[in-house]
Amino acid sequence: MQPFRFHSIYQPRIWGGQHMRTLLGRELPDRETAYGEAWEISDRPEAMSMVREGEWEGTGLHRLWEERREEIFGPGYEHFPRFPLLCKILDARENLSVQVHPPERTAAARQGEVKNEVWYVLHSDADALIYSGLEDAATPGDIRRAAETGRMEQLIRSTHLEKGEHLYIPAGLVHAIGAGHLIAEIQQNSDTTYRLYDWNRTDASGKGRELHLKQALDSIMEFRELSQQPGYLTDMPHFTMEEHRLNEGERFTQPDASRFAIFTVLKGSVSWNGKTARQGEFILSPARADAVTASEPGTVLLSTTV
Repeated sequence: MQPFRFHSIYQPRIWGGQHMRTLLGRELPDRETAYGEAWEISDRPEAMSMVREGEWEGTGLHRLWEERREEIFGPGYEHFPRFPLLCKILDARENLSVQVHPPERTAAARQGEVKNEVWYVLHSDADALIYSGLEDAATPGDIRRAAETGRMEQLIRSTHLEKGEHLYIPAGLVHAIGAGHLIAEIQQNSDTTYRLYDWNRTDASGKGRELHLKQALDSIMEFRELSQQPGYLTDMPHFTMEEHRLNEGERFTQPDASRFAIFTVLKGSVSWNGKTARQGEFILSPARADAVTASEPGTVLLSTTV
């Protein structure tokens, strides 16, 4: 069985740009729109991935999940109503909002979806910052006042990540991607986000985007409880990721051939059956799939399994 890819679904965002064209060499729908996200593998009703090549060309991911689950993806996924991962490229020309995704208790109480995610840096400007976590001493009142008065920068922690580095964002951790990043994001199949702060940004009429302070504070308080548990800040129980550095001509497929994997090209390129995937592309490698081959020296491939 051959690996295959999906058509990208490009999403305009007020904080987006054109780096997927200038840095990754992609043909975007146009050169004027600020594209913030490319949904590369998505089983979401509002943005369904369609296979772009191979024997299932033109078929939606959810149809494959419903009709060919064990054949393509392998055994053990009966309890997942949809494909369990959502894979994106994010282009942050400006800061993304300071936000949080709900852990399980908050998600259940508010009919949301839990989201744990990982960011891999494909590009970062020299002064670009990643924001993750709040000062430990910040009370719920402090957080609310900072959000309402436009002073969240006083509470949120920041760091710089170089190209090739990554960061795990567990559900409940306050975070934001700062301006000057191009990032590959792999997450649970969820689209629940609570916006805590938007850098005092307004539209042409002077109106800011909606904030979700109560939902965000509930998520933050639950995160503080969960973070006391061993491993919560470092373990990734919902999916497993491994980086593989390949020599030119080296062949690679997932260690567990009985189940699918998602390959993300972090550097270089890989090829199979006359096709080539380059930096920033996602490949679905089915169960019992043929191998891909590194096409360049120093190719780095990320393998994600569930």
